[in-house]
Amino acid sequence: MAPSLDGLGARGGNAVAAILLLQAVTLTLDTASALNSSPWTSENFGADPQKAKSCREYVMHSVAVSLALCGLASYVSRSWVPLAGSAVASAYLWWLYERALARGATAGTRGWARQ
Repeated sequence: MAPSLDGLGARGGNAVAAILLLQAVTLTLDTASALNSSPWTSENFGADPQKAKSCREYVMHSVAVSLALCGLASYVSRSWVPLAGSAVASAYLWWLYERALARGATAGTRGWARQ
């Protein structure tokens, strides 16, 4: 028989919320990893407008997929925690990739070799 959280009261709810939060953040970061490359890679082609546009598209896909899945998890669990965790992680990813692309544009990098 699986352990019950019934006797834990608020502590049990907090433990479950913490697990939901960690899972939402993990799912968000995993989705970005699956649908896009690293910020470092993005920084290395940030001066190429077509590649930067493509990168932003994949960041948007990863944010949308993560928020949708964590929104579903929030609905199923009747807790806002997964959606909030995904929103925070998605905002961080958006900022991180935008910063990487801006650095690449400033440095004039268009690919793996200086051009």
